[in-house]
This record gives sequence, C-alpha cells and structure tokens, in this order.
Amino acid sequence: MLLKRIILINLLSFIFSVGLMAQETHKMNLQQMLDFARQNNYQLKEANLNKLKGEQKIKEVRGNGLPQIKSEIDYKNYLKLPTTIVPGSLMGGGEDMALSFGLKHNMDASIQLSQLLFSLKYINALKTVKRASEIRGLEVEKAQVEMVHLLLKEYYNLMAIYKNLEIIESNMQSLSQMKKKVNALVKGGLALKTDADKITINYTNLQANKEQVTAAINVQTNNLKYIIGMEADEQLVVDTTNFQLLFDGSLLTQSFAEGLDFQNLTEIKLLDKSLELNKLQIKTEQAEKYPNIALYGSYMFQGIRDKFNFFDGSKDWYNIKVIGVKATIPIFTGFSNNAKIRSAKYDMEVTQNKKLSVMTGLQLQYSNALMQYNSNVKNCQIQLDNIELAKEVRHQEDVKYNEGISTLTDFLISEQDLRNAEINYVQNFISMKQAEIDLLKSKGLLINYSISGN
Repeated sequence: MLLKRIILINLLSFIFSVGLMAQETHKMNLQQMLDFARQNNYQLKEANLNKLKGEQKIKEVRGNGLPQIKSEIDYKNYLKLPTTIVPGSLMGGGEDMALSFGLKHNMDASIQLSQLLFSLKYINALKTVKRASEIRGLEVEKAQVEMVHLLLKEYYNLMAIYKNLEIIESNMQSLSQMKKKVNALVKGGLALKTDADKITINYTNLQANKEQVTAAINVQTNNLKYIIGMEADEQLVVDTTNFQLLFDGSLLTQSFAEGLDFQNLTEIKLLDKSLELNKLQIKTEQAEKYPNIALYGSYMFQGIRDKFNFFDGSKDWYNIKVIGVKATIPIFTGFSNNAKIRSAKYDMEVTQNKKLSVMTGLQLQYSNALMQYNSNVKNCQIQLDNIELAKEVRHQEDVKYNEGISTLTDFLISEQDLRNAEINYVQNFISMKQAEIDLLKSKGLLINYSISGN
C-alpha cells in the first residue's frame, strides 16, 4: 500500500514538473512588454491586417484601369438544328417554308481585349481607396496608442500593488520586532499578556491583507499578459527590479506645457482623412453623369462540323476580327444619382459635426488630466511630509512605550497611521502617473512612447 502511494506521488510530481517545463516563462520589464505588445497585441494585429487588406484593395481597383484580356471557348452540340422560316416570295411564290440550316457540332474559340480610356468614376474610385488605405494606417496608429495607454495604466496599477505589499511586509517586520520586546517585558512582569495579544491580532490582519495583495498581483499580471498578446500556455513574470525608485519624490517635478496641437492627434487625423473621403465620394457620385470610354478588340475562330472532328488539321476554321471604341453615356437614371450626391454631402456634414464634437471632447479630457495631474502632484508632496511626520511619531511612541510612559495602543495607532500615510502616498502617486499618461495621450505623445524617451 505504501509503495503504491510512493509511486502515485512520484507520478503526480513528474506530471506537474512536465507541465511547468511546457509553460515557457518570460521575464520582462516595462520596455520589453511594450516591444512585445507592438508585435503581438491582438487589437494591433487586427488593425495591421486591415491595413494590408486596404493595400490590396488599391491594387484591385487600379487593376480595373489596366488592359483586360480574357479567352473563351464555346462548344455547342445541336441535338436538333435551329429552324429558319424562308418566305415563299423568295422561292418564286407559294407558301413560306420551314428549313433547318447549319451543322450539328459548333465550336467558337476567342480572345478578347479591353482597355479603359476615360472614366471619372474610375479616377475618383482609385483616389477613394487610397484615402481609405491611409485611414487604415491611422487606425493602426490609434490602436498602438490605445495599447500603450492601457498597458502603462495597468503596469502602474501593478507597481502600486507591489508597493503596498512592501509596506505590509515592512509593517509585519516592525510588529515582529515589537512583539519580541513585549514578550520580554511580559516575562519580566513589566507588561500585560494582552499587549502581546494585541500585536498578534494586528499581525494576523496584515497576513490576511498580504494574501489579498498577492492574489491581486497575480490577477494584474494576467491582465498585462492579455494586453501584450502573450499565449495562454506562456507565463509572464514582470521584472520589478528597483521598482521602489518609481515612487521617488524627485519624479514630482515634471511639468507639461499647456495647450493642444489638434493636428498632432490621431483622432483628428482620422477625421480629416474621413472628410477627404467624403469629398471624393461626392465626386464619385457626380462622375456617374459623365461618359465612360473604352477600347475593345476580339479575335475569334469558329469551327462548324457535321462530326466532332475539331482536332482534324485538314478541316477549315473561320475567323472573325473586331476592334472598336465604346462610349457609355448616362442620360436618365430616375433621379437616383442626385439622391446619392445629396446623401454623400450629408455624410460630409456628419463628419464635420463629429470633428467639432471630438475636438471639444479632447480639449476637455486634456484639461481634466492636467488638473488631475497637478492636484495629485500636490497631494503626493503633502503625503511625503505626512510619512516623515508619521515615522517620527512612531519612533517617539516606541521610545515612550519602552520607558513605560505610553501604552502599546498608542504605538499600534502610530504604526497604522504610518502605514495609511504610505498607502495614501502610493495611491496619489499612481493617480498622478495615470494622469500623466492621459496627458501624454491627449497631446499625441504616446505613439512612439519608450521608457528612455519618457
């Protein structure tokens, strides 16, 4: 029985170790995650594929204006020959006669050439797909901005969680040291056992908080894994080397020049291209009133047999040669073209109205982000002062408790006050960094974002 258990345990251990080996681990810092996401983010990949699709659409439309060559083979087997009515007057009088003409087997082989010579509709259609392709390119840019914006925000959220974990562990270490002092005092009859119990309760609460924070780190890491486009069977480990430097108070000195350059924003570039597209759509519908002119030619061989012997070289083939120019001139379309032109003009007005709305919204987002940024910078500076003050209060309470002129409760309150001040600083700092990201986005500075360039 014992042997079976040992074998089962070894088997499970082997399976678990194989699973860990199969799961590839990637340790990345923020810059590496940005680089990885630019290649693998799902939304960015989709935008790039749409851009490639737009490039093929240009080739497709351009091909309509190039020479068109096609060949055709048509074989007919007349099970019953067609009947022709011959007027009796052609036969010297009398009744009309029904006669069957032709041979049973017929084959036509032809090659046809056509070349568009002039078409305003084609010219405008080609310009339209080029503009549409440019829009796809801007959508790639927009997808990249959105990806960087989301990744940075989630990354800073993760750093805040790590910082909170550090604060909790520091508090646990401080309580452990205090508990040793109190236990010594209890043994010497200089403190009550309830003092040690109070520390145990606080320590246990911190342990529970640590478990919650640890779980939050795993959830947040998985969020980052999805954003950068990492496969489910791969594991992401975020490099947190020296992450504490992120919360250095020296980072609170950055300032932003006020004002927006709307022409530098992807959202406005997209709408400007949409307006160009609207104008081309109007011209395309107006071009429906103009003629299309095309050159065409055809060369056809015709074989007529009473037997299926088309591969007999001694039999004759008859050929037909045609060349011509065709002009298609629209005269009346039931007013449908006028309706299409008006509809295209309305589309342009909708885009113009949308542009005004977006510009107002972008200005509002920028103003809010700037106000939020400046507010959190001030709050961070206040919290830094509070942390220094709370450290001094805790030190004094520690000294006073050791001298027997203060209670343990006062020390625990000072410990909690310090922890709250540190956590408040972290929250304000991360809010400041996220407002900074919003400012960079609103000013069009996220498209080529890198850590070295931040």
